[in-house]
Amino acid sequence: MKKILAIAVAGLMTVGFVGCNSKGASGSSDTMDSLSIAFGDLFGAGMGQQLRSMDSTINMEQALKGMEFIANADTSKAFAQGMQMGMQIAQLYSAMEEQCGRPINKSLFMQHLRENLLKATPVGQEEIMAMQSKIEPLMNKAISESPKAIANKKAGDEYMAKLKNDKDYTFTKSGIAYKVLAAGEGKNFSDSDVVKVNYVGRHIDGTEFDKSGDQPVPFNLKQVVPGFSEMIQLMKPGSKVTVVIPSDLAYGPQGNRGIEPNETLIFDIETLGVQDPNEKPKRPSINIPAKK
Repeated sequence: MKKILAIAVAGLMTVGFVGCNSKGASGSSDTMDSLSIAFGDLFGAGMGQQLRSMDSTINMEQALKGMEFIANADTSKAFAQGMQMGMQIAQLYSAMEEQCGRPINKSLFMQHLRENLLKATPVGQEEIMAMQSKIEPLMNKAISESPKAIANKKAGDEYMAKLKNDKDYTFTKSGIAYKVLAAGEGKNFSDSDVVKVNYVGRHIDGTEFDKSGDQPVPFNLKQVVPGFSEMIQLMKPGSKVTVVIPSDLAYGPQGNRGIEPNETLIFDIETLGVQDPNEKPKRPSINIPAKK
């Protein structure tokens, strides 16, 4: 969108630099008509080429409506600023629908936007901060009520219920389930440790979403999701486990990169020991399973 608008603005500037007008001493309306046709041909061909190079399936009629709307709009500074903010709102609409699985109520949004925008006395900073504080809990609730989040929660609950019949798995009081593959030796890790870990993260359908690779990853146990931290503290150096972490002890309704809302996660974990404070990590800790 921005690239398209930049082309249009550049074109309008070019027209301005020509410096012609329809009532010039040596000019005529016929000349301006011819010039209008020439520019129309050039812009139509050039923009058509540009648009198709970005998206071969683009709806040209819709693109044309957008061009005409901008080209024929009020050119005042206030209107131009409003247009820019309008584009930000359009991006918000798209982001909200993507995250919540349903569209925002545009009518209510614009009603309250208008009321606050046109207030005789500008809204104070404290009131704005109070408005901001409402957003996160409402967003979390909206995301948790999305069709995708509800489906993932159901699938996760069903998966955990099946593990109840698997004698190899132990359930903790918090709700994680784990199977010991190797016991390890020494004392258990504490939440103040930075533990070197080899791991593979999987969805409950078995597909991987992340892994440590050929080098262990150091994790500060105070900076990872609760279920992962709890599991490490039940382990010793050399331990190997498979742990299943329900969504409320992982990333919850917000999800994370590569993880959908309310997903139950599986990790295969091997602990190698506590990292020496003077040891320089061979590679930095990555985001998963770090806290959001």
